[in-house]
Amino acid sequence: MKQTKTILYYIILSFVAAFLLIILTFFGSSKNIIGIFDRLLISIIFIICCLLGISLAIYPNWYNKIRKSQNYNENKKQFIKKKLKRKGHHPNCNNFQKHILKIKHKSYCAGCLGLAIGSLISILLMIFYIIIVNEQISQIFQLLVITGFIFISITYIEIVQPHRNRIIHIISSVLLVVSFLIISISIFELTGNKIYGIISIVFSFLWLETRVQLSIWRHRHICNNCDEICKMY
Repeated sequence: MKQTKTILYYIILSFVAAFLLIILTFFGSSKNIIGIFDRLLISIIFIICCLLGISLAIYPNWYNKIRKSQNYNENKKQFIKKKLKRKGHHPNCNNFQKHILKIKHKSYCAGCLGLAIGSLISILLMIFYIIIVNEQISQIFQLLVITGFIFISITYIEIVQPHRNRIIHIISSVLLVVSFLIISISIFELTGNKIYGIISIVFSFLWLETRVQLSIWRHRHICNNCDEICKMY
């Protein structure tokens, strides 16, 4: 019940954030010329976020190495203990086999792999945006914003499905990050205001966390319907 309330909370916040940006899309258009430094600022912030996302997707617990607290050693031991029972940071269980992908005898979380690939693609597209884009018709960016929200919706729907396909899961995760890119760029280009561009990037973290919460909910549902006693979620 608590997890359901948490998911509902995140979905409502995500919907409100999307609604606010849609209002900006159609009513906040500006004819102001966007300066190269503003464009660079948005691009650099987004690329840094993508690099952070890639590092967390590939090494989700790297931050444990720099934590400084009294409980660090204890937490580290607990992490190692859990790590021995997991594969691709999922339980080494038949119910989660479709959540991981094996590459050269190594197991990777399909979702995290998709997010890392999506981040890499987004970085390349952002570099292309910096070099190529000058002025575009506003209707194109309006369409891109709607397309981005469609991608996010598809990701949310896919992640709660009872049956999972690894490839589809990877593709949906890639589309999620790409949607963050096109929404942030489009809002920035439509409004001509770097603050709105930064807000769009901040909202991307909210949408990503909503995706994470939906994933946790799905994992707990799988564990609750399992006859084994391990109950990793």
